[in-house]
Amino acid sequence: MPVPARTDEDDGALVARAREGDADAWTVIVDRHLPMVNAIASSYRLGSPDREDAVQTVWLTLNQHLPHLHSPHHLRHWLRRVTRSTCARQRRNGLGLHPVDPHALAARRPDDSSDELDPEALYLRKEVHEALHRALGTLTDPADRRAARYYLGQAHPGETTPVERRRLKRRLHRILREDR
Repeated sequence: MPVPARTDEDDGALVARAREGDADAWTVIVDRHLPMVNAIASSYRLGSPDREDAVQTVWLTLNQHLPHLHSPHHLRHWLRRVTRSTCARQRRNGLGLHPVDPHALAARRPDDSSDELDPEALYLRKEVHEALHRALGTLTDPADRRAARYYLGQAHPGETTPVERRRLKRRLHRILREDR
């Protein structure tokens, strides 16, 4: 029958025992501080997998630094600091990453016209948008401005004639060619 772990020891004594390879001391450290580490990780509002990764990283970091802890009696404070920095790093690394169903990607045809996930298409669309707005900024004729608003979807169809729209399109092409 195994001997139950002593839980009345302070953190300094537990760290000393864990440094010597005592698995029971390590278990007591984890059991004692896991609720605090989980609470801090939960306060960062990470998704469940990210939170679990952060908590595992905290315990791995403790395991790696255990032999070198300068103040083992301040283990709780050390764990707080490491948990906060780990969760903040996890949150920064997770920004902009959105899970994608691999089946949806596999089902997507190569000739699919949706460019939502294609970074190159998004970049090119942004470049064209910026060039178009630079060209529109050079328009001085009120009729051209009306047609430009129509072209951008900011005006009603009755405000411009088909001739004005054709003239604007030719002028915009000319201005865009000059910008290159």
